[in-house]
Formats: sequence, C-alpha cells, structure tokens
Amino acid sequence: METGREEFWHYVSAKAGCDPVKTVFLCAPQAFSGTAAEAEAFAERTGWKQQIEDDGSLLIMPLSNDWSHESRDRIFQLYQSTRNSFRAPSGKTIPGRGGIVWTWETVIYIVGYQEGADYAGDVLVRYPGMFAGTALIDGRAHDFSAADERTVSWLVRQPSADYQLRNRDIPSAVWLFGADDDGGQTEAYFRSISGTDEHLQEGDTEIFRSSACMAREVLVTRSLGQQDPRISACVMHEFFNHVIRWKNSPDGTLAWHTGREDFYGTDRYRHHEVTADGIAYPYAVYLPKGMRPEEARGLPAVFSIHGRGEPAWIFAEKNGWEDLADRTREFAVILPDSPQNIWNMDRDRNSIPAIVQQVLKDYQLDAERIYLTGFSNGAVFTIQQATAFPELYAAASPWNGPAARLLGSAAGAVIVDPRLLAEGYEMPFWVCAGDSDSKASADDMEPDLEWMCRANGCTLESEQVWDRNNHYTAAAGYADGERFRTRVYARADGSVRVGMTIMKNMPHGAVVEESRAAWEFLKRFRRISQGHEVSEMIAAGRKQ
Repeated sequence: METGREEFWHYVSAKAGCDPVKTVFLCAPQAFSGTAAEAEAFAERTGWKQQIEDDGSLLIMPLSNDWSHESRDRIFQLYQSTRNSFRAPSGKTIPGRGGIVWTWETVIYIVGYQEGADYAGDVLVRYPGMFAGTALIDGRAHDFSAADERTVSWLVRQPSADYQLRNRDIPSAVWLFGADDDGGQTEAYFRSISGTDEHLQEGDTEIFRSSACMAREVLVTRSLGQQDPRISACVMHEFFNHVIRWKNSPDGTLAWHTGREDFYGTDRYRHHEVTADGIAYPYAVYLPKGMRPEEARGLPAVFSIHGRGEPAWIFAEKNGWEDLADRTREFAVILPDSPQNIWNMDRDRNSIPAIVQQVLKDYQLDAERIYLTGFSNGAVFTIQQATAFPELYAAASPWNGPAARLLGSAAGAVIVDPRLLAEGYEMPFWVCAGDSDSKASADDMEPDLEWMCRANGCTLESEQVWDRNNHYTAAAGYADGERFRTRVYARADGSVRVGMTIMKNMPHGAVVEESRAAWEFLKRFRRISQGHEVSEMIAAGRKQ
C-alpha cells in the first residue's frame, strides 16, 4: 500500500472470513525491511506467512530504512488508519462489512527481529495496552522513557479523571528469544510491571508468571534466535493463540484464553448441533469443572449468546460465565453459534428454542430455570427471543446492546416481538451497558426500561440505586465495585424485577463481575410450567 511512499507490506490469509482475525505486526531486521519484496521474503523464510495463512489472520510488516529513527507512534497510527481496509481474499465476511475482515482490538500482536525487535520493544513500552502479546527475537527494548507517561487509553478516549494509569501500570505478555544485548533490562522491566512471582522451567524456556493471572508472563528462550522458523510456530500456537486483551477498560485487560484449537479439541466444552428451519446451529455446553453430565441433572442453564463477529470459541470466556459456573457450581452454560457470526431474528428465530429442547433432553436440566444473556448483537437477539418465546425463559440479561424497542414505539429502532405485553407475560430483565461504549450507548437503552417495567408490574418511580457503597462493596467481594452503578425497579411488594447497570470507563466490553451481578438477579426466578408469571425463589439481597 502507498501513503506518500510504500510504508508496509501485508498478507491476508485465504482463510480469513467471518471470524475476527489476529493482527500481527512483524518488524524485520534492518537488512530485510527496506522494500516489500524483502519483507515478504523474510516472512516466508521465518515461517510467519505460513502461520498467518494457517490461522486465518492478518500480517502487517512496516517498512523502514532505519528503525532507530522511526516514531514509536507509527504502529498505533498504522493500525488506526488501516484496520477497516483489508479485504478477505474469498470476499466472504460478516454481513454488512462489505468483504472487509474484522481486525479486532483484543487480538493485536507485535513481533520483532534484531533492529526490528529493538523498535518493537520500545513500541510496547509506549503502547502496552494495545498488544495482547509480544515476541522479541535477538533484540530488546532500549527506550524506557515512556514508562511513566500516562497511558494512551485508546479504548476509552476520555476516561474519568480518577483513571491515572501510567504505561508501567499495564501488564504485558512477552516472549524473549536469543541474544540479550541490554543486560537483562527488558526482562526485568516487563517482569516488574506484570508482577511475576512464579518461576517455571519448560525445556530450554524460563517462564516468569504472575500467580494472579497466567497471561501476565515473561518467557525467555536463549537457545533459539536469528531466523529459526520454529520460533514463529511456537509463538503462534503456544503464545498468541492463548493471550488476549479484553476491551473492558480504557487500556483493556490481559487474560489467558482457551483459543480456537483447544475450544474444539478438549473435553472442557461438549459440542453439539441442532437443525432449525433447515439451518445447522452448532452449540457448546459447559458444565462446572469436573462435573459429569449425570451430576448436572436439574441444574439451571444460562444461554450466553455471542455478538456480531464473536463466535463461541472466542466469546466463551469473555464475560466470565464459565468461571462463575466453576466457582458456584450452580448452573450450566450453553454457547450457541450463529451462521456468519451474526444473529438475525428473521433467519434464526427458532434456533434457541430448538437448542433448549435438545439440552433439556440430553442433559435433563431444569426446564423452569432457563436464562438468556447476550452481548451486543447477542443482546438484541436476547430481547427478541425473550419477547417472542417468553414461556421458555425465566429471566433475561442483555448486555451492551443497541436499542431494541417494542412494536409501535421509536421509529427506526430494532423491532422486537410484542407478544410479551400483548399476552401478559412477565419477564425480569437485567440490562448492562458501558458509559463509554461507542457502539451501544447506555442512553439509547433508557426507553427500553419503560416497557420492561410495564411487563413486570414495576414503575420507573420505584427506582433505587445500587453502587459500591450499598451493594457492590469490597466486603461483598466486588473488586470492581467502584465501576458499578445500577438502577433497580421494584413491584409494589418490593420485588426487584428490572435493573440497569452502567459500568464506569467501559467501552464495548464487560468485566466478569457483571456476570456475578447478573446471576444474583437471574437465579431468583423460575417460570413454572411455561406459565405467564414467574415465581421468585429468593428475594433480592437475601442470602440463599
């Protein structure tokens, strides 16, 4: 591509399509970074082009005649200016994207060799929140002057005034290969910011890891260097496929991730498929860790519905439902997949009911305690399903979804099934939104509260506020409690039936504690014999 002069060479995998693609920035040694032909030859020789092809990803190689004179802002600016310009070779992508691949903010990585590694290391010091993982081969960071600067906070442009993080406050995942030319300074710096307190040895690789989060790690392999193609295979499969930076704060949060291969290749998730209206719908079932299917009989089920562009394999751990299931052992998680990674009510109307019937048959779960939750496009689909088939579900929790109005209200809004109100069904709703979400404004969802309250016998005048002072307290175990502000709406008997949580400094993402808050609400309700009313098994605020 050209922007004044040829600035980078790129390669899009032929497998890139509806799934979000990893963006891997590769900074070649000085001798191989001057022209596109040199860059491509280097990508082939080191195995990176093949790794990108096999993974369905995107490779970007900035070109440079002198890495030492390149701006540390260049990679950030390059991502921002090009992210919506790469076409899938097949032309098949998520509907509505016009053949453009989805370069998702949570899966950006940077690799450098020799002088390119020196540059990539310095970029990481300057932009730690941008990258989920970094590999430096025969080079290290040398400029740490940006360590004490305020973070770019690129996911939330204007965070609250009390968000005062420096670059050195953002943990990173780094793999260092080959020659150490800085006396261990790079290793020491990244070990320090990631709080590594565990030391492991696996073969010829030393692993320094944080006991608080296994993704916060610094790996050191001194026996491999130069342009050994084994490096790209190791980094892609053992590292990049398992580290992700969720976009749930101004700088995101580094986390360990199961990855596509393990999602489908291990027995942690049980994979099934149903057919509805001639369309196949794969779905995964997650039981609490160590629980056999026969032990899960009678458990409630939480349907966790992905958003646009987030297939179940990547969405699975995003909102923390599996972890919560492991800790509480109170429910099973069902993760449905949509065709083309997008939910469409006209096409997919009967998909979730078909999965409900199948899991009830196969796992003998509690038919009276089936709950819906979904994110973004999945949030809209959650509301559509809950209002079209209210007899199937006990409660619903849409997160970060665009406005979804009932028929006859706001013009141009997503139309959801009027059956809920028309036939007098109750349906408790717990809504989550971010205060800095550019894709689904919390303000847009305000009118939804009126019809949700109407369906549940609540009034907007019954509003109460739950926050870190009276509900999401440290004593109650909410580490992120200061980010919560929830308005709840009760019936005349004091039963809370509708709630809306707005998360502070939240882009289009979520923190796992929202799952806990949602579950505390959802689990109170049961729909007996597919009736119009739901019964409350335990009052809000009371311990079970």
